[in-house]
Amino acid sequence: MLFLQFKVGNDRYVLEVKNIIEIVPFVHLKLIPKAPPYLAGLLNYRGTTIPVIDISYLMNNMACELKLSSRIALIKYTVDDGKSICLGLLSEHMTETVRFNENDFSDSGVNLKDHPYLGKVVIDDNGIVQKVDINKLIPEEAHEILFDGSY
Repeated sequence: MLFLQFKVGNDRYVLEVKNIIEIVPFVHLKLIPKAPPYLAGLLNYRGTTIPVIDISYLMNNMACELKLSSRIALIKYTVDDGKSICLGLLSEHMTETVRFNENDFSDSGVNLKDHPYLGKVVIDDNGIVQKVDINKLIPEEAHEILFDGSY
């Protein structure tokens, strides 16, 4: 399977590419006053407004550093009613794809109920890589803000 690799701090994570629409360079985002800190802003994507979530902030309480390797992954996110919407995920070092077989992954041995998006792990030549479940990444409070049209 093909995965998009990114970093949060010094740790590597992967997302399955099957839900990724496009990777775009980081551009200026329209900030939203009083929004939670993980909501990086709004992206004008071909005339459509796309909310962008800062993965670094969600996972590590530190805003994504705006580096040359920082990217926004536009993903197809399935909401509770089964409808898919486009959502942006901002992260550092989002520049490589990697291949792993599904059976290469194993349980991490750690179950964090408050962070259900953290999935199985795989070890490669550069260390441990952890899979992130896109559909479990967005916190419950963000569902109300993003998917009820109230932002």
